[in-house]
Amino acid sequence: MNHIIIDAMHLTRSPMLESVVGTLDPRQKIEMLKARADQIRQKDWKKAIKNHADRLERVARIRNAICHAPLIPAKVKGRFEFAPVAVTKILKSVTIVDSKNYNLERLTIERVKEIILLAEKTLAGGEEIRGNFGKIRAAMAAKGRGSPDLG
Repeated sequence: MNHIIIDAMHLTRSPMLESVVGTLDPRQKIEMLKARADQIRQKDWKKAIKNHADRLERVARIRNAICHAPLIPAKVKGRFEFAPVAVTKILKSVTIVDSKNYNLERLTIERVKEIILLAEKTLAGGEEIRGNFGKIRAAMAAKGRGSPDLG
């Protein structure tokens, strides 16, 4: 994601640039991508960047849930699921059926496998986006310009 941000924002290459961009929160990077997409006139490129940002958000949401929840045995024998331990997360995941019954929404291994497939698509889409911005950089270098025309 760092390389896409560097390319999308047309940041000047420097030795510490990737390290500095890497310190930004992923949510901020996603918002930067969305804001940059709004400035691009080429509809296909705009759509590709916005789709990439949306996929990044979905992957990040599940990644955070996995990182902050232990894997526990599910009620179904032989299966596992991620269960939140923080009270606020538990309360958000509770659905009260009646005064004696409730359901807890948990993240299953199957859902994680689905997100892994989405993450792989996101990675491939990111490489395509980087390739597009590489074309812009090459055209700018050939013309000796500083600002690209994306329309």
